[in-house]
Amino acid sequence: MVKIGLKEAKKFMDEISSDDNVAIITDQDPDGFCSGILFYDLCRKKGAKVSQFTFVRGFSSDEDFKLDDFNKIITTDLPASQVGGTLKKFKSKKILFMDHHPKDDDLPKSVLVYRTLDRGYIPSSRSAYELTGGKKWIALVGTLSDAAQFYHENDEFIKGSLDEVGMNLDEFNKKVVFTVGNFLIYFMKDGKKVFDVLKNIDSIDGLSFIKKYSDEVEIEVERIVKEFEEKKEVIEGVDFYYIDSKFQVKGAASLAIVTKKNNKDRVIIFVSPKGKDKISLSARNQSRKRDMAQVLKAGIGKLEGSSGGHFAASGGTIEKKDLDKFKENLRDYLKKNPFS
Repeated sequence: MVKIGLKEAKKFMDEISSDDNVAIITDQDPDGFCSGILFYDLCRKKGAKVSQFTFVRGFSSDEDFKLDDFNKIITTDLPASQVGGTLKKFKSKKILFMDHHPKDDDLPKSVLVYRTLDRGYIPSSRSAYELTGGKKWIALVGTLSDAAQFYHENDEFIKGSLDEVGMNLDEFNKKVVFTVGNFLIYFMKDGKKVFDVLKNIDSIDGLSFIKKYSDEVEIEVERIVKEFEEKKEVIEGVDFYYIDSKFQVKGAASLAIVTKKNNKDRVIIFVSPKGKDKISLSARNQSRKRDMAQVLKAGIGKLEGSSGGHFAASGGTIEKKDLDKFKENLRDYLKKNPFS
């Protein structure tokens, strides 16, 4: 793999032309979709053919991506451990790998790797905007959905973006970020539909089209937050709760909790069903006193599953039958490594 910086990554984007057929592989979350939209729009502006593919963690495999007809590939907001197999399979293509997770696997020598960790915590949507321009409000949605407001390196970008749309942070979160995030949750099983709808919304006013779906999810988030406070299990200082819902609201619910006043130090792990045989995990703590990715990794241990993410927020997947063992592993780890 070839490690590159902003200048080289921008050169890759600048050289896209009408002769190209570009595949964009995104994560299945707002930062992944929003950064993907920015890449998609630039490719279309340059006259290139372009298609988007959604990588679903814990479900997608190398065989899911039929990329033989494409000559260029862009991946965004996905760690190497998730898409490495696909990129090895298509290493003869021209590939730009852009991510803000820590390195967790090697990639083929031909892949251009643009990681932004040396600049701090920079969500993929902000980096994509720096490479493409385009809809800045979309970049801000993806950036804030990844809790970038808790990292000072994003202050200037967030302030400038909010000034352009004429909103403060709370207003933009409530009217825009939560609306987009909840729409994604509503159609979680159909990433293609989510992407196709969002990429065709040109302004914040256009979000009125999806608000009815968002409102339904918001009601469910409020229910989960209330039940969590009443029924949570405390495991060595960690608030643990199994969510039973028709929507995948664990990320939205945990964000709603930790962003409340005086909840910065709170450590939360939500779990919920994912398909018939798997369980999805979501861990969050905004104090940055402990690496949430490491906490989930310790809980999974030698179980069949995967995890990844950021210091403050991480996700993972395990087999449903292993939930009790995950809790046992978590308890043992936290006894040896207590939150203090």
